[in-house]
Amino acid sequence: MDELKILVERKIRTSIRVHGLLVPANSLQSRLHVFCQNLMRYTGIEAFPVQLKGSATGLNYRGNKFLVCTAHQLRDVREEDVGVLFLDENTYISSAGYTRYNASARQAESDAVDLCVFDFTRQAGVKTALGRRFFTLRSDDVLRDENEVLGYHAYGCPFGDQTYDVFDNNHIGTVIRSMTCDPEKATFDPALGSCRLLGAMDFDPNGLSGGAVFATVLQGEEIVLKFAGIINRAGGGIIHFIKAKSVQRLLDLSFA
Repeated sequence: MDELKILVERKIRTSIRVHGLLVPANSLQSRLHVFCQNLMRYTGIEAFPVQLKGSATGLNYRGNKFLVCTAHQLRDVREEDVGVLFLDENTYISSAGYTRYNASARQAESDAVDLCVFDFTRQAGVKTALGRRFFTLRSDDVLRDENEVLGYHAYGCPFGDQTYDVFDNNHIGTVIRSMTCDPEKATFDPALGSCRLLGAMDFDPNGLSGGAVFATVLQGEEIVLKFAGIINRAGGGIIHFIKAKSVQRLLDLSFA
């Protein structure tokens, strides 16, 4: 009985609290990667119907399902043409609408406005499998500057990892890369956070923009998961992300 108690206590100490539930540390990556996905553009070209546009992060916020990416991913792209793929059914799903900052705001010095939010609430209600791709974000789940961060977990879809073989074989193979990172010194922009990969960045990070960053935080005697933000650039082993508070601000504006 004592041995069982010791085993249970060890399991608890190596678990992370996610939405009130304890998740074993070795299961965390597989739990979180589903919230990141490939962002797609519908081209209307028969030979190449969709174009890879990097990463996007699904967030379930205030009862609505939002797909978040960076605005710079959509350069020269109509927002109406942006969506996601369901490879099992070979179907493309577009959003019900979007929210982003206007051009004058995007010229500001801060990267806080380099965001775009797509509404997939209605689509997720019809397709249950799509609804599972959205991380439930409450105010308590938002990482704050005063939190004691132990580590970061980043997810993205680098272009080099994906297989695009539509013309010859009508095939697209998608990969979500999981990256464990240490905290890195903050940048000059207070809206940005940074973290460093534990290993070498031995891949081309192009395509990571729009990906998700989560943080494990020491809260009392527990380790708790927080949403840290959205990747907006990476290189040299460093991942920069727009902090969760800025993401939450745009999500709130989408209800206006």
